[in-house]
Amino acid sequence: MMNTSGRANLWRDKRRLTVLVVYGLLAVAVGAAGMYAATQTFLTGPPRVAGEAHEEGQGGHDDHGEAKEDLSTVSLSKDKWDVAGLRIALAERGGLTGTEWVTGKVTLNEDRLAHIYSLVDGQIHEVKVQFGDDVKQGQVLAVIDSKEVGLAKLDLYKDRLNAEFARINYEFMREINENTQALIKVLTDRPPLEKIEETFGDQRLGENREKLMTAYTSLYKARSDYERLTPLVEKGIAAGKQAIAAKAQFEAAEATFLAVLEQLKFTASQQALLAEQKLQKAVQTVAASRSRLFILGYKQDDLKSIDPIKEGETIAHYEIRAPFDGTVIGKNVVLAERVGPDTEMFQVADLSTLWVQADIYQKDLPKTRQLGETLRFRSPDSDHLHEARIFYTGDILDPETRTVRLRATIDNPDRHLKPGMFVEIALPGETLSNIVTLPASAIQEVEGHDVVFVQTGLEAFEKRKVKVGMRSGDTVQIRDGLQPGNKVVVVGGFALKSELMKGSISHGH
Repeated sequence: MMNTSGRANLWRDKRRLTVLVVYGLLAVAVGAAGMYAATQTFLTGPPRVAGEAHEEGQGGHDDHGEAKEDLSTVSLSKDKWDVAGLRIALAERGGLTGTEWVTGKVTLNEDRLAHIYSLVDGQIHEVKVQFGDDVKQGQVLAVIDSKEVGLAKLDLYKDRLNAEFARINYEFMREINENTQALIKVLTDRPPLEKIEETFGDQRLGENREKLMTAYTSLYKARSDYERLTPLVEKGIAAGKQAIAAKAQFEAAEATFLAVLEQLKFTASQQALLAEQKLQKAVQTVAASRSRLFILGYKQDDLKSIDPIKEGETIAHYEIRAPFDGTVIGKNVVLAERVGPDTEMFQVADLSTLWVQADIYQKDLPKTRQLGETLRFRSPDSDHLHEARIFYTGDILDPETRTVRLRATIDNPDRHLKPGMFVEIALPGETLSNIVTLPASAIQEVEGHDVVFVQTGLEAFEKRKVKVGMRSGDTVQIRDGLQPGNKVVVVGGFALKSELMKGSISHGH
């Protein structure tokens, strides 16, 4: 039999074996659990904490366990609104008229286009401009040697000299006539010779002085002799025959004097009248010669002084001048070329003002009545709208194209518009009513979508996708995404877009 000590050792050995087996089984269980957990972690990610979202990307955390911002909203402190130019308006319901675009063309303003010809035959002496030169009104474009012009100027010079001689002669004859008539009036009263000399000694009388004074002196002497002999005959001192002879001589002298007075009174006036007529004829001749040069384009100031001696051969120079400020767009002459009235020498156009024209189909004619006086158009490669002043809507329909031509004028000071450009003309289109509208400036593009920013708080704005419909000028239709009364940023939205993009970049998007 086994003693007590042996049994105790055997029990201890069994207990140790049991503990080792239990520990071994636990180790196997723990190892299997760890392997399962690692496998699950590899396949599905780390275990989640209770209360977290069940789907990736939802809730307030990202893959790294950090809180995520809502990228559809952005904040902008109010003290930055002025700098950003922020302006908010309510989305409203209203009406909108669309735009239809028809093809048009920019052309030269035909009222400011000059085809320049020479009015005289001649040879080109000098050409002073080239293609594309800007010229001022009155600027010399070319100089022509013209025989016609030279002879016309010489005739004017000669006629002016003749007119000057006629004027001097008329003034002389007029003065003589006035003095002669005055002397005749005085002599009628039979004044003393001394008084006549005292009054008319320095007056111009021409040959009339001699005729009048000779006749009056003879009369004066005969009268004195007769008056002296008459009392002597009465006293018997002188013979009656002498008195009779003295009386006869006195009467003859008086008759001669009266005849001279009558003749000179008429001839002096006649000579003055003839001198005046010669002067008028000379003046008319000058006017005719001057008008001949006016027809050739000369101005009064151009003809004030003509001097063949000083001018020499240049007296035959004929200058071709620009009719207004413009640009040389055509040049058809060279040095020494023969030109005449049938030769187009230059084309000058004022490019600071142009025409816009469009051919409007018959079906669109009612729309032109809605345009008023303003025509809007754009270049096909630009959305920038220009405005022109309508001055003519055709009254006749072209039988071939069934169109009416519309014309408008536009100022073009910086010459950004070029004649020959094709443009698109805006005509009124479909009209929509009771729709939500916004200024076009409210629309921003984010990631290929049209969006607006709606104010949701004092300094908070929400990015909201919208569907844009009809556009008309600076106004657009909002088909979806907004309701009337929404507070929308209509100016300055780019600043909010920039803030939004910065937030997106900072989060790795």
